[in-house]
Amino acid sequence: MDRYDENSFYFSATEELWCWKKTSTEQIFKAKSKSELLNIKKKQFVGSGNYERKYNLGENMISTEEFGKITNIGTKQYISLLLKRGTTPTNNYDKIHGGNGVHKPEGRRKKGIHFIECLNKSKITFDKIMNQYNTKVWVFKDVTQEKIKNFKKNWMKK
Repeated sequence: MDRYDENSFYFSATEELWCWKKTSTEQIFKAKSKSELLNIKKKQFVGSGNYERKYNLGENMISTEEFGKITNIGTKQYISLLLKRGTTPTNNYDKIHGGNGVHKPEGRRKKGIHFIECLNKSKITFDKIMNQYNTKVWVFKDVTQEKIKNFKKNWMKK
């Protein structure tokens, strides 16, 4: 085996083929050209679990992902984090030590509380429900353009 390239491919001189070893399964895939091998890697094996899921949340409910896109605040993970921080009881944060400056638990909690206050002022309700994949997910209920506009205005006030 020769050296690996930037795609983790190597050229097998004995077989005169380009090869790629998938480390998770120890399988070796072979093709005549790098481009063929790259297609195999991209289509079937890299990030096959990273696909858009369609959640059946119910009427008048939107996911954290949609809310993040509509408001331009951030990803579904960030929105979920803000909800968790804003709804976690204060005494849980009193037990957490560590972090300096902006990384102090109190600062993180304040951002979550601000997020919840903005939702409340905008009359946007939220809840945690079970989706069709039996996973608990945060959802926002009865979101309208007017409520989003109010939320953005409140969110900018720090």
